[in-house]
Amino acid sequence: MSRLHLFELEDQPWLPSVLRRGVTDYLAFVANVYDAPYRELVRRLKQAMEAMGERRLLDLASGGSGPVRPIVRLLEEQEHYPVQATLTDLYPDLAHFEQVKAESGGRIDYVSAPVDATAVPPELKGFRLMCNAFHHLPPELARKVLADAVAKRQGIAIFELVERSPTTLFVTALSSVNTLLATPFMRPQRLDRLALTYLLPLIPFTIVFDGIVSCLRVYSVEEMKALTEGLGEGDYQWDIERVRAGNSPLHVHLLIGRPARAAAA
Repeated sequence: MSRLHLFELEDQPWLPSVLRRGVTDYLAFVANVYDAPYRELVRRLKQAMEAMGERRLLDLASGGSGPVRPIVRLLEEQEHYPVQATLTDLYPDLAHFEQVKAESGGRIDYVSAPVDATAVPPELKGFRLMCNAFHHLPPELARKVLADAVAKRQGIAIFELVERSPTTLFVTALSSVNTLLATPFMRPQRLDRLALTYLLPLIPFTIVFDGIVSCLRVYSVEEMKALTEGLGEGDYQWDIERVRAGNSPLHVHLLIGRPARAAAA
């Protein structure tokens, strides 16, 4: 199945903010309820960060910041490697970022100014992380994200929870049911979220539509390897694989890159 760079509703500037927030709230909720898909990523991420002596994560394209919280928690609880994380986004949701910061017990902070993942300001240090967002970028921008990390000799981890497969497409199509089941347990509860889930189900529709498109847009292992070709001139170590998402039938794609010389440090 070839990669199709279609459009997602959440990428469109005309999408109402209340609907965008409903989608990101659901994705953040799910990420914090079921952390099994992140466990292998966290294991490998810890190894790469430890090799560099790095204790900071710089999260790019944070959006609803869903994966960051379980990743930070698993690094401490599963890998016994506590870290600090910083949220960034080209269009930062400051109110949401502030809430995440307050709930993190000091582990997570944020940058209030817009941050372009293809040209991260040099003063923003840390092992770069991009969860479930790499597929939003066309190949030329995706390569720029990787090239910027290499140019500034920062580690980078890319993680995609979906792939182009019939199984993943089928599971994604069932997200509408999951949205209906999960919404009553999401906090803080909001009337607009309830209305757009049950009375006019635009949130479930957007989640399913964007989820299916995400599956079709995600880069395969071979395509990610092609994006890294020539980057680092042999002085960068890349780990690119498709791995099982816990005990589920689904698989996730991960890419972790870091300066190769750190291995000898």
